[in-house]
Amino acid sequence: MEYVVVRAVHPTYLSVQLPVEVAELIQFRPNDVRELRSPARGISFLARGPGIVRVVASYAAGELLGLETIRNRYIAPARVSTKFLFSLPAPVIEHLGLLTRTRGPSGVKSTDDGLLWFVPAPEYYEFRARERTAKGWTGPSTGGFAHVYLTRSVLPLGPGFDALAGLEGRVESEEWRPRIEALQHAGRRSR
Repeated sequence: MEYVVVRAVHPTYLSVQLPVEVAELIQFRPNDVRELRSPARGISFLARGPGIVRVVASYAAGELLGLETIRNRYIAPARVSTKFLFSLPAPVIEHLGLLTRTRGPSGVKSTDDGLLWFVPAPEYYEFRARERTAKGWTGPSTGGFAHVYLTRSVLPLGPGFDALAGLEGRVESEEWRPRIEALQHAGRRSR
């Protein structure tokens, strides 16, 4: 399965802004939940393996949240402000494996880790195509809710990406150093 990165962000003091595209994908509409109490006024996080959470609009996904709670995959809710800001809940920080530290005398926590919002490629392109129609995006044609995920921005990319280091001139192991130095020396002699 291929995925599309919708947005890469860096939390400010563990606060994050819900990207507009993500809000549209998960059908989080602040006007629909303005009069409701928390947690319906926000988003919820569901465990999807080590270091990955699925994000859903709490109000729209009420039945799904019940099932996820029974399956022991419901992690935590987060209330989203009118400016789409929310604080990452401690259980989500732990599940994602974010490295946090205390800053300054106030004891406020922060992280140097970035976050990636990503979606399965077929859903993303369906979303893009349908948002240009008169009806707009009403969720995936397969039914249910969009599959929007959040993870740390450190990716374990496959073998195809391992070659990038060599192409960019970086030495990944000592066995390659003599070969690279020989090529560099030969290049200087030919000038």
